[in-house]
Amino acid sequence: MTMRYVKGCINVSPKQDYPLLRRLLHCGFATHGQLFEFMRAGGHESSRWSFNWRVRRLVAHGLVVRYAVPCIGKAFVYAITPAGAFELAGAGERFVIAPANTDRDGKELRVAHAIELNNIHLSLLRAGLLARWVPEAQIRSRNAVESFTHTKDYDAIVTVRLENRDATFGLEYERTAKSETHYATIVGKFESEQKLDRFLYLTSSEDVLRFVSWQFRNCKRQVCFGLLTDWYARLLDMVVFDWLRHEYRPLRTALAGGTLAGEVPVTACR
Repeated sequence: MTMRYVKGCINVSPKQDYPLLRRLLHCGFATHGQLFEFMRAGGHESSRWSFNWRVRRLVAHGLVVRYAVPCIGKAFVYAITPAGAFELAGAGERFVIAPANTDRDGKELRVAHAIELNNIHLSLLRAGLLARWVPEAQIRSRNAVESFTHTKDYDAIVTVRLENRDATFGLEYERTAKSETHYATIVGKFESEQKLDRFLYLTSSEDVLRFVSWQFRNCKRQVCFGLLTDWYARLLDMVVFDWLRHEYRPLRTALAGGTLAGEVPVTACR
C-alpha cells in the first residue's frame, strides 16, 4: 500500500526538525546564522544548503515564524509558533510553556536580549567551555510547576568547565538598567536562593555596570559584575568585581571558590 501525506502537511524529522524547533523553544528568538551554528554544534546539520531548505520548509508549514527586526540589522530572526510548540509537545517534549516574562516591553527589546544571550551561549560552545546551559524559558517552566525550584527566572543557569571541575552560576544580562526597587527585589531573591551560590551580571556599558553593581553592595551572596565586551574578549579570564569580597579578580577564580551541594569535581567522574 502506498502511503500518502495530506496536502499541506509536513513530515517532521525527529533527528533534524525537532532539534531546530527545540532550540527556538528554548531561546525564544535566534538569527539565521545563530540557528545554523547551534544545529551544527549539536551535530544536527552540516550543510548550509540543507539547513536553509529545512528552515524555509518549517516556515512555510507554520511551525516557525520569520521576522525582520530593525534593531538586529539585515539578518532574519526566527521564533517557534504555537503550532511548532504543539508539535514538540506531541513528540513528548518535557517542557511546559509558561507565560512570557513581562519585565521587558516591546518585541524588539525581547529579541535583542535573546540574540545577545545566544551570542554568549555560542561563545562558550566555540571555546569548549560549556558543560550545560539551562535557558530562562526552561527555568520559568520548572518554576511554574515544581515546588522546590529557583527563586528567580534567571536569563540562564550556566555550568562551565574549569581546570579540574565544573562550576555553575546564575547568569543575568542587562542591556539597560532597571529601577532600584527592581534590584532590591532581585537581591532578596538571590539571598533566598538554595540551589545556586554564584551569580554573574554582564552589562552592555560601564554606566549600566556601575548602576547595577551598586544596587548589590550589601548583598550577602557572591554576585560578580563585568562588561559584555570583556566577556567576549576573555571569557572566563575576564576581570569581574564582587561586593562580598570587595575586590576585582578573574571570573575563573571567582567561580572556582567553594563547592556547591551536589557539585562533583570533574576528575572524580572519570
